[in-house]
Amino acid sequence: MPISDARPRRGKPLFWNGTLVHSRSFDALSLILPAGEAFLIDTLETWRTRCAMPIDTALDSEVQRFVREERTHRQPHVRYNDVLITGLPEARAVAERANRVTAELDKLSLQMKIALAAAFEHLTAVLSEEIDSHGILLADGESHAAKLWRWHAREELRHRDVAIDVATRAGLSRGTLRFALLLATAYLLSDLMRYTFALCLCDIRSGSITRRAAAVDAARFSLRSLPSLVRM
Repeated sequence: MPISDARPRRGKPLFWNGTLVHSRSFDALSLILPAGEAFLIDTLETWRTRCAMPIDTALDSEVQRFVREERTHRQPHVRYNDVLITGLPEARAVAERANRVTAELDKLSLQMKIALAAAFEHLTAVLSEEIDSHGILLADGESHAAKLWRWHAREELRHRDVAIDVATRAGLSRGTLRFALLLATAYLLSDLMRYTFALCLCDIRSGSITRRAAAVDAARFSLRSLPSLVRM
């Protein structure tokens, strides 16, 4: 799925999703995604190769499909991020922070990584369902970026159960999965908010928007997002 070939100039924010905060929240999520998807791929592949018990053919096939699709998802988001960083060079630091944070997860045990993979995939599926079914989160459905997000959401919904099936096969308890979901939710929300703020701050510093205008936009975005948050 291609992203726009247009290269926004420094100081000219690409409000592809209607407003600054609305756009930057998705931009921040895109900066997180490549490292996050690499974590998912590595976790499931590691489990598949190290699993002591035989894996049934159906699950093995689903895991391989999951890995192929996640690798496919990474490439357009890498290009998306390249476009973003070209127009807003300060975004590179945000992407590097996201990579460092995700790298810390490699220190965890394989069982905990599987639990987190299932949790992240569940949260991704919830967000994807909102994007695909309601569309409120995407203000401009015809932009290249909006089409990318809609395609990605539908792809995520296709393999939404694979990671939890692996977690079940690995014998993880409900308590472990619930704990992982709490951790994943806190991690994703805090990082998404921090990175969105960092990108908006870059726009303010570049003179593209004033602090007051950004604050008003943030308040409006929060109110408009309430129906989606309630459903999710």
